[in-house]
Amino acid sequence: MPIKRTDHISLNVVNLEEAIHFFSLCGLEVRGRWEMEGKLLDRLLNLDGAKTECVALGLPGEAIWLELVRFKRPVETSTVVQHVYSSGLRHLCFEVTGLDTLLERLANHGYQPIGDVANYENEYRLCYVRGPEGVIIELAEKIDSV
Repeated sequence: MPIKRTDHISLNVVNLEEAIHFFSLCGLEVRGRWEMEGKLLDRLLNLDGAKTECVALGLPGEAIWLELVRFKRPVETSTVVQHVYSSGLRHLCFEVTGLDTLLERLANHGYQPIGDVANYENEYRLCYVRGPEGVIIELAEKIDSV
């Protein structure tokens, strides 16, 4: 089988600090920060003079991580807010504990659920939240942990 494991998921953002803040509210921790530029990056992206600022976020003990990327060159100033029914990568899902407390914490910082908390087959309580720049996350809490 050619794919061995999922290493990381990358999201391009315009406001890196706001994205870090949002995912930190959800419990992810900053693992590292770096900038990239030069021939390697230009070849990978088929661009000339690209420069990025990146942050790795993850959970303790978890191998998979989330990479947030802000382009310094070329500069992107617009964001596209997708609908929950739009084509493309729709959302990231995180299994959580304390869903109601997390939703309250996010709401206190201006991040509101898209719809209601729903019971999925008496297995999970699910809720979608729109984060910065239109990013959608799904929060899933196992019902036996409530």
